[in-house]
Amino acid sequence: MRRSLSTLLFLLLVLMVTACGGEDTEASVDPEAERSPLGSEEAQASFEGFLDSPFISDSQAASTRDMVWSACAAFAEGTTWQEFEEQTKADAEAQGTPLSALELAGLRTAAGLGILAYCPEHSDKGP
Repeated sequence: MRRSLSTLLFLLLVLMVTACGGEDTEASVDPEAERSPLGSEEAQASFEGFLDSPFISDSQAASTRDMVWSACAAFAEGTTWQEFEEQTKADAEAQGTPLSALELAGLRTAAGLGILAYCPEHSDKGP
């Protein structure tokens, strides 16, 4: 069980790096100074606890936060989760690293926690 969890977290990290690597976050996300979580303290602590896993590096955690902010910005522009996920998958395929089912599950988990922490007004649009 512990090995399976380790494997899942490792694959999640790979997904986060892959999913965020090809996006121009400066063009699609608010400047860093305007990135303040709007969710409850409990939601923020849950997301940060997830990112504080020993299997997630600081750069991978930052990539995950960028992915969540990208999703929040996309939702504010009217994009649905399905559209965001399809674009993320297309970006990964274009980079030659298609996402596995396990990686997609990790993306959905991270996004679900992050959306509640950062843009809860869009929680109905998340995975």
